[in-house]
Amino acid sequence: MQIVNYKIIFILILSILIVQNLYAKGKRKNFLSHGPSVSAFSQGETALNNINDPAIIYHNSSLLSFFNYNTVSLSRYNLFDGTSYNAVSASLNIFDNITSGFSIINLSSGDVELRKDPFDKPKTVSTNQWAYIFALSSLIRPIDVAVGLDMKYIIMDLYEKKDSGVSFDVSFSKFIHNIDIKYTQIDVGLGVSAQNIIGTGVKLDKFKEDFQKILKISSLIIVPTKFHFDSRDTISVSVDLKNEDTYNELFTGVEYKFVDKYSIRCGYYPDHITAGLGMDVSSFTINYSADFNEIDLINRFSLTYKWNKKQKTDNILSIEAKSALKEDRISQIQAEEIFNKAKSFYSKRQYLYATELLQKIIVDYPNYESPMFYYKKIQKNMKDNSVSTLVSDFDIYSYSAGYINYYAGNYSQCSKEWMKYLQFDNKNKEITEYYQKVQKILNNSIIEEKRKEFDIQATQLLQDGIDKFNAKKWISSINQMENLQIFVRSSKYTTSFNYYSVAKDYIDKSVKELSLSIKQENTNKNFVQGIEKFEIDEKMADEKYKEGLILYAKGKYFEAERMWELTLRLNPNHTRAINALEHIKK
Repeated sequence: MQIVNYKIIFILILSILIVQNLYAKGKRKNFLSHGPSVSAFSQGETALNNINDPAIIYHNSSLLSFFNYNTVSLSRYNLFDGTSYNAVSASLNIFDNITSGFSIINLSSGDVELRKDPFDKPKTVSTNQWAYIFALSSLIRPIDVAVGLDMKYIIMDLYEKKDSGVSFDVSFSKFIHNIDIKYTQIDVGLGVSAQNIIGTGVKLDKFKEDFQKILKISSLIIVPTKFHFDSRDTISVSVDLKNEDTYNELFTGVEYKFVDKYSIRCGYYPDHITAGLGMDVSSFTINYSADFNEIDLINRFSLTYKWNKKQKTDNILSIEAKSALKEDRISQIQAEEIFNKAKSFYSKRQYLYATELLQKIIVDYPNYESPMFYYKKIQKNMKDNSVSTLVSDFDIYSYSAGYINYYAGNYSQCSKEWMKYLQFDNKNKEITEYYQKVQKILNNSIIEEKRKEFDIQATQLLQDGIDKFNAKKWISSINQMENLQIFVRSSKYTTSFNYYSVAKDYIDKSVKELSLSIKQENTNKNFVQGIEKFEIDEKMADEKYKEGLILYAKGKYFEAERMWELTLRLNPNHTRAINALEHIKK
């Protein structure tokens, strides 16, 4: 129900953006009407998809709360006849939940010669406009909404006339992740920023002029297009509405990002088409954008450096974390090879081969989401095709029905379905191979009797784990589901993975409930913990401790701290987790 509400809110905001853009009332512009973020500009100057570019604080400083790194960025826009727009921006995580940012922006006309008449000695002058922005951002954890506050000091130097003033901004943003849509999961972002809501204005003539009040509403949809083992290619669509002194403008942008490193972008805002590229190289990000306007092509460049808070020396925890990260990367390379084979079978519609490989990856590498995504996708496709009367091809129906019965252990019905399939395509190597496996099972009554005994025992273990989960005995449920996984891994029946998969879901849900209870304790010191206190799961505790090490090695200290707190909930006597928490809190 909550997800449905999010969808309704998003659709309403998007509708408002489009409708309001039809009614423009008048406009007033200055150099602060555009921000210095090159990655945002190449997407039509939309805001929400640029959460590693500190220059984005001009548009919405609350986005700093979602940055994964400390950052510093230099950007330059080459404009017309020596005019340039330059900026330096940075962000820094100063406390556990507070991120600071600053940006210095300069618009310079370059040298201009002024003469009273053609014979007058020229006077070389230049004009400069400056903005100094300081921002703070924090995440309101109970509702996962980030809030940002800015203070701007603006200097308007028009050579003969000069003045300065102060103004303040406020902004909000929220991201909703993993919303199920059809066969995939999307992310949605929403943001609002109000600029110059309070300010002194500047006096460059007889009267003081206020800074333009700017209201910007931003929206974003991110859709996965291709899954890698530990990343995915995505396409993002952004729509922003800016109201500047009662004048409404629509900004739109598209970005395609692949292997989480390279980006291709394009966008539109009134009278301007933009495009650009982005690339991550080690700790640096290089961005370029082009503005195709009616006067000339404008080139924009930026270089961003990202870094994490470094420990002064390589202590024992740092060494252990680096070792865990190295092991994880080695195993990930091996798993990636298997995953690519599974995707290849999937693209060829050889779902039995693909399922076998995906099951192996999920069991051996349970912390990665992409293999499970493909596995569930295959299960849904096979189930839909095996019961739908809309399937036009009889061979698709018989293939899918055989698949479902094979993994449900209904071998007699599976044999019938695949026998019908082979009447259409008797050269299908995959079905022929699995059909022969089914025949061997059917011809061996001893195997069938042992499988029935296995199902009875596995079902009982599963039900016991579910009962403990429903009783809110999270650690007991995890223990029971782990025992079930050990039991089914030692067998090779086609139904084995069904139990393993359900057990994994309950383990994940139990871990999530434990994490929520830790969060409640951290925010409410009077919170009384209602779950069991004397249950210990050493195996799961060790796994979560190692996950914390990998997060720590990647510089994700807050996430590592939460993972080690979870480790201690699973095993209060975990000495290494205790030491790690003491170290990280210092």
